[in-house]
Amino acid sequence: MGEGKKVVVVGGGLSGLCCARTLQRAGVEAHIYEASDGVGGRVRTDIIANCRLDRGFQVLFTAYPAVQQELDLKELNLQYFDAGAVVYWRGAAYGLGDPFKQPGQLVESMVSPLIKITDKLRLLRLRQDLRRVTLREIEEYPDMSMEDYLREYGFSDKLINRFIRPFFAGIFLDYGLATSVRMFGFVWKMIVDGRTAVPEKGMGAIPRQIEKGLTPDSIHLNSPVTELLRKDGCVTGIRLESGETVEADAVVVATDAGVAARLTGMDLPTDHRSVTCLYFLVPKPINSNKSLLLFAEPNAHAEGQPLVNNATMISNVAPSYAGKGKYLLSVTVLGNSTLPDTELARRAKGEIAPHFPRSDPDAWELIKIYRIPWAQFRQPTGIFERLPATETGTPGLFLGGEITASSSLNGALVSGQRAAAAVLTSLGR
Repeated sequence: MGEGKKVVVVGGGLSGLCCARTLQRAGVEAHIYEASDGVGGRVRTDIIANCRLDRGFQVLFTAYPAVQQELDLKELNLQYFDAGAVVYWRGAAYGLGDPFKQPGQLVESMVSPLIKITDKLRLLRLRQDLRRVTLREIEEYPDMSMEDYLREYGFSDKLINRFIRPFFAGIFLDYGLATSVRMFGFVWKMIVDGRTAVPEKGMGAIPRQIEKGLTPDSIHLNSPVTELLRKDGCVTGIRLESGETVEADAVVVATDAGVAARLTGMDLPTDHRSVTCLYFLVPKPINSNKSLLLFAEPNAHAEGQPLVNNATMISNVAPSYAGKGKYLLSVTVLGNSTLPDTELARRAKGEIAPHFPRSDPDAWELIKIYRIPWAQFRQPTGIFERLPATETGTPGLFLGGEITASSSLNGALVSGQRAAAAVLTSLGR
């Protein structure tokens, strides 16, 4: 059963790639139609000025279940971050590490005056709680916002505003901490249970690795899909922008929610968050560690937050990102900044440089700004009960993409797995 069947996957991001590879491994002919010139969606890496630039600051959590299932981590030659972060507050730097992973940071973290000892002890207790809890139990947490959960747990304003807010704003792109506690618990457990890394050749190595597992003729780039073909209430294929039609026994739409809503006519969660990422080549590293740098001090910008949320000397973590004798600084600004490139770069340097008086910001060379309007969909309280199902109710039509799971690298891979499983069931496999 299912022999000779053909499946079309719309979208060559991680979800579409994972879906198509799973189908092909099951013996089903699967083809990906991708609108852009390469696979990976938002998870791509460009080579500019002999540097590897991820399209927005991104990391891989090794504990993600789908990462363990779908990727060969050894082949990716992961480069690891230090556990924890350095927080810049009122002109001083404060290291906050995970003493279980880096015992040498225990004394510095515990004596740091940035946050109260009671908060530090609560952080350790929360860490142990997350070590013990299962992912299923996190999915069943009584839903509330991150902020409400943290306050119920007993954390002070100091801890929330000086560490948790900027740290998780860099993950969820939400300075207001409105993200569901279920997503917060899941991500923090992934951080606690595993390590944070980037592949030696950039985050784009992840989709390229999956792509290698597909038959060479099954990926069609520069092939925007404009319409789903329908007959007698069933989806029977796709129409490309070129006018060409492709018939199929099943179609998986694994695009972002905006494109998916347009193609399917479904009401999908299109409320999203944006981010802006700047890359600078610097004459020498502004710091020597492999940690995330958090800029927590409020100023005159919107909502009282700094313009720059976080930065990383990414070439400290992965020297291959900058090449021999070069040093690469990644800077993240929340939202889709409307400032012109030159002004945005000037103001970003103006915020960061005072913390590093031995570095000359005039010598920092801006090499690229990525403005990413659709970086992830919002995940507020109650979102997981409202996400669309993989099976749409329309014969022949299935949904992939992170909007069916969660806005994360893990969610993208899981959505591809689920879509492939649903298609195989419909084909009798």
